[in-house]
Amino acid sequence: MKYLITNNKGGVGKSFTVKLLALKAEREGAETHFIDCDNASASMTKYFQGIRDRKPKHIKFSNYNLIGPDKKIDRTMFDNFLGSIEKLENVVVDFGAASSDQLLYYIQEEVSNDIIATFNELNVRLLLVIAGGGSTKECVEFFEFANSIPGIGAITHLIANEYHGGVGNKSVKEFTNSKVQIGRLHNDPGSEAQREWEQLMINGVVYADILKLNISRRRRIINYLDNIFNQINSL
Repeated sequence: MKYLITNNKGGVGKSFTVKLLALKAEREGAETHFIDCDNASASMTKYFQGIRDRKPKHIKFSNYNLIGPDKKIDRTMFDNFLGSIEKLENVVVDFGAASSDQLLYYIQEEVSNDIIATFNELNVRLLLVIAGGGSTKECVEFFEFANSIPGIGAITHLIANEYHGGVGNKSVKEFTNSKVQIGRLHNDPGSEAQREWEQLMINGVVYADILKLNISRRRRIINYLDNIFNQINSL
């Protein structure tokens, strides 16, 4: 599958989702190409630079610029991009906040040219990362913008990031009816276990690092990841 990670709001969990997918690909031994199309923060690039000497060979990384001089998706660049991933089995693309809006505008303008059918044929799926708490308003607006595009539901999956809280009295998963829910490692956000996990992710953890932890810490993290990976596999 080819996943395009999107949301036009920073700090909602796009980079966290990319890191989880990198851990998943590493553990499963599946050759996966991670591509940074974020022209602003380049969070994915920073992450892969940090693990460059520790990541396994089947995890590939590259950058791809899709934005033209007018700050919009360049159609020729995007056509070439789709051609470059056509024969690849597993791809994860980070569009970042700034480029996510432009991706939706591009899809909206290309609906009449069967872009949805093209994405389907290539096994391309949009992963919309939706967070709650203070990010709710922007996330819901982005979600509604996406849903206004005819047929986009056929290529869209939602990732409910519960880290910043829910939406009103509901969890983000309940509010969005998403299939994938990313919560905290530990229910107590101030616990040592949660702080340790957050620091590992900030530092750039690879799956081999997790296997070196003591048995209780290792089991806690692996159980957490198993739950998320199983949800992703159900998409």
